[in-house]
Amino acid sequence: MRWLGGDRRLLCELVGIFVDDGPKRIQAIRAALTASDVRQVEQVAHSLKGSASILGATRLQTAALALEDAAHDGHTEDGPALVAQIAGELDKVMAFFADPAWADRLDLEATT
Repeated sequence: MRWLGGDRRLLCELVGIFVDDGPKRIQAIRAALTASDVRQVEQVAHSLKGSASILGATRLQTAALALEDAAHDGHTEDGPALVAQIAGELDKVMAFFADPAWADRLDLEATT
């Protein structure tokens, strides 16, 4: 929340966008891999990495970075495994934000 200057309302808005867009990004990556469109894979992975970074989802960020780097280098043979890893991490982040008390936990972590 530091990135957002402590603006809880903005954070909630970004979380809502992320929750709506996250699954669509996974679908877009899978479609781009199927089409062998490495540039699109790289772009969507980069976007997902940035969103994960803003929300503090470091494991998702790291997984998206791995796919972004692989696509940048033209190596998509590990793409399906990387997408599976990203999807797994995304599921964890989505489960976290599905809990209505997620914002309260952020406040608790900030005070400890």
